[in-house]
Amino acid sequence: MHQLRIKKREGGEGTRLWVDSLDGFLGLVQIGAVELHPWNSTVEDVEHADRIVVDLDPGDGVEWEAVAETALELRILMKREGFDAWPKLTGGKGVHLMAPLDQPMLHDQAHRIARGLVSEFAARDRGRYILSAQAARNGRIFLDYLRNGRGTTAIGTYSPRAREGFPIAAPVTWKRFERGIRPDAFTIESPFRVKRS
Repeated sequence: MHQLRIKKREGGEGTRLWVDSLDGFLGLVQIGAVELHPWNSTVEDVEHADRIVVDLDPGDGVEWEAVAETALELRILMKREGFDAWPKLTGGKGVHLMAPLDQPMLHDQAHRIARGLVSEFAARDRGRYILSAQAARNGRIFLDYLRNGRGTTAIGTYSPRAREGFPIAAPVTWKRFERGIRPDAFTIESPFRVKRS
């Protein structure tokens, strides 16, 4: 386990942990870490994002099928804009669309791009999508672009979630996604078997 000293935006310094081996991951377990939320950058260049994340976060009353349909539609827009996104189940109610960047860019620039993508997409149906974390989500999907920015995080790939059954955030293929895999399909007890709904 390693420590990385970073300058905080609001001033002062902070410490972030990073690991590069199985021993490091076991060390995280020993200190009680369950959910791992990495930055959208590498340790070698923390000031530049190497991916964009769009989190589709459904409010109460939104069925998984609506989230999946949104992800498939947003994938088309992202592809048109040059982003080859892949789906990551979050272990919760939603899905992350993960889009690697061809060239790393400043976090603020990645934030602006993600905001632009979801703004264009949300304009298609304002009654179905929201862009504010504070807005009422009942019956709507929050298109969360706020996972992009310096110091912001998203649940890590293969990280367990601190929820009942310890679901695991996991990447899936678009083919599996289209077949109707559930957002909490993988758990810590059965990470390679699909949980039936």
